[in-house]
Amino acid sequence: MDNDQQLTRYVRPDDENLPPRWWFVPARLSHTAEVGTGPDTRILLTGWEVWPASLGIRLSVFRRRAGENGGRGADGLRFGLLLADGRHVGTLDDTERYADSLGRSPRLQLRGGSGSLFHYGIELHLSQLPPEGPLVLVTEWPAMNVPETRTEFDGTALRAAAAQAVEIWEDLPPWQPRDGEEGGFAYFSMGPGEIMAAPQPPFVLPSQASRPVERDRADWDRMGKEGWADPEAVRARLAAGADPGDRHAWPLHRAAADGSPESVRELAALVADVDQPDDQGETALWTAVCHGAEESAAVLLAAGADAWTPRIGRWSPGRLALTTRLAPLFADTAPEHARLTEAERAAFEAADRQAAVFGDDLHADGMSVAFLSDVEPVEAVRRLGADPVGADPEGGYDPYDDWDHSARVVAVTAVPGGCVLVQHTFYGLSTDTWLTALTTGGGRAYGLYFNPKGGTFGTLAENGCTVRDEEIGLPPGGEEELEGHWTHRFWLWDTTARRWNSSELAYACSEAGLTVPDRRAITGPPDQWAEIPEESPLHAL
Repeated sequence: MDNDQQLTRYVRPDDENLPPRWWFVPARLSHTAEVGTGPDTRILLTGWEVWPASLGIRLSVFRRRAGENGGRGADGLRFGLLLADGRHVGTLDDTERYADSLGRSPRLQLRGGSGSLFHYGIELHLSQLPPEGPLVLVTEWPAMNVPETRTEFDGTALRAAAAQAVEIWEDLPPWQPRDGEEGGFAYFSMGPGEIMAAPQPPFVLPSQASRPVERDRADWDRMGKEGWADPEAVRARLAAGADPGDRHAWPLHRAAADGSPESVRELAALVADVDQPDDQGETALWTAVCHGAEESAAVLLAAGADAWTPRIGRWSPGRLALTTRLAPLFADTAPEHARLTEAERAAFEAADRQAAVFGDDLHADGMSVAFLSDVEPVEAVRRLGADPVGADPEGGYDPYDDWDHSARVVAVTAVPGGCVLVQHTFYGLSTDTWLTALTTGGGRAYGLYFNPKGGTFGTLAENGCTVRDEEIGLPPGGEEELEGHWTHRFWLWDTTARRWNSSELAYACSEAGLTVPDRRAITGPPDQWAEIPEESPLHAL
């Protein structure tokens, strides 16, 4: 039997049903956005993989209660896409219906991911690049009370990024079938498949224009953002018997986050307590502030909402607002005890300055970064047991060219007071092992990893000891929340103001005690490269 297998030339199909991982490194676009939420569930988009002819979508599902997985049945998790040319596609689409239109309509499928008790990573794949124009992601999970939610993205920018995909082989022979051999390859999905709703023929995801909000329901299910933005839909649900104070759906909170000011006004006039906190201890005014919904916040204030009673730790909705672009709405009524101190104001300004250095377009998925204070680059390389290679090794380093090799390659750049180390495709610099090595003999380091399957994870080490492991970038979870999480605005969901990856990097800088003057330390070119030997114990993770 001939076991020799040779990769053959990639032929771009009209419909790229599987990501061509054997031939290309995709363009990776980091992008974090909340795309669905329920009482105990939050679903975030964490990035895109753009292939020459198709699109990968990475999502994270966070839960705070485990037990029922809410999957595989009719009420399981499902996603859909509304394309700018009027086509629609979803994870519930029937395989047989799809086969009839192969090559004409794209397919959206689960192609991988991970699963654990309180977190799932989900990798979806759209078999064609989206057309230019808006691309709307539709999320729904009835079993976990996540209502239909529509989030709009820029399909034009995603389509253009396909040109950045890197082809690995350019001299492969064409495929020649042997007797009885068929071409192709297969992937198997594990983990998140247990929570995804199985395809249920016939299923057709209505287009955005043709799917009106159901107005005759006596509850708040299936509202979506367009429902909360439509005061007539809110009035119709109320008239049908929907409870304005429903402690399961929290309609006033949802309207404050996603709805129109008129929808907020309708609900605020009917609830028994406009300051009723939800399960996280947040009021509707708190939610409006976090989402940058200035008009809705003004409506709630006019309805008597309390801006200044602390809700989590010392933070009240008004105090939060004083750190955002909504500050003018609250500044004149702020009591003395709620005003920001000079030290707090300086900390927020410093956090913003550092985040601005990294910018709004930093693509960090799969990258680990360590900020190391009081240690020069040459000493950091020595502590890792690495071989310094220089600023421009012969042939250069492409960290995406050889994934196994890239786990041993570190970019090192000097900054005032220390240095910054980067691994482009490996998580080593966020681990206890690597950070302990970097700080043994003195120094303080904070390493973080932008997991492409979801979440950003950080570790603080000092003088050879691990101080703290944490997941960062999440909303505050209680009074024990670290001060830096507030200062770097992990609670802020205002997409016009929050610098997602850059805020996490700025936090890591601060925890390490560094100020980084420009983004070259992250984006390169570095001052030098270093290579960890294959036999190094650092690889025994």
